This record gives sequence, C-alpha cells and structure tokens, in this order.
Amino acid sequence: MTEVQDKKTTTTTTTKRTKWVEWVFINLPFVCYLAFLGIVYIYNAHTAERSLRKIDRLKKEVMDDKWQYMNLKQELMYGSTQSQLAKNLEQKQILPLAKLPHKIVVGKEGEKDKKH
Repeated sequence: MTEVQDKKTTTTTTTKRTKWVEWVFINLPFVCYLAFLGIVYIYNAHTAERSLRKIDRLKKEVMDDKWQYMNLKQELMYGSTQSQLAKNLEQKQILPLAKLPHKIVVGKEGEKDKKH
C-alpha cells in the first residue's frame, strides 16, 4: 500500500510541475515583457542617479566659479581706488601732479589762450 501511495504522490507532484512549466511556457511572452519592464526600470533609475550626480557636480563648479568671480571683482575694485593707485604708482616713481592741469581754450580766430 505504501508503494501505491508513493506512486500517486510522485505522479501528482510530476503533474503539478508539468502544469506549472506549461503555464510558464504559455505565458512566456508576458514573462519576457515583465523582464523587459524590469530592465527598463533599472536602467531608468541608474540614468536618473547619474544625472543627479552630474547636476550636483555642476552646481559645485558654478559656485566655485561664482566665488572666483566675486573675489576677482573685489580685488579689482580695491586695486582701482585712488589710494591704491597712488601707492602702486609711487613704487614706479610716478608721483601725482602738484599743480592743477591747465585748460587750453581755442579762440574764435584760431588763437590759443591759456587759462589757469
């Protein structure tokens, strides 16, 4: 009796496996479609992560360039003040004028008159 029960159990297990395998083969296009969707989903996630990393890197680069611009602008503004220009010109032995410049006025007749 045990041999009969073993045969029944084996045959029912085999038929269950066979039915399952048949079901997979029948639905193989749908299974392939689900696998394809999974691959597309994973690819999309990786692409989004790569884009986010690139955006963060570019944001940092823009911030660095902005700080460099602001630093150069500040140095230029400081270097172009009258006191800094006088200091730089003094080192090159160019002194500021002691007298005011003369204004040259051309008369109606073409004569040059100097005014102080």
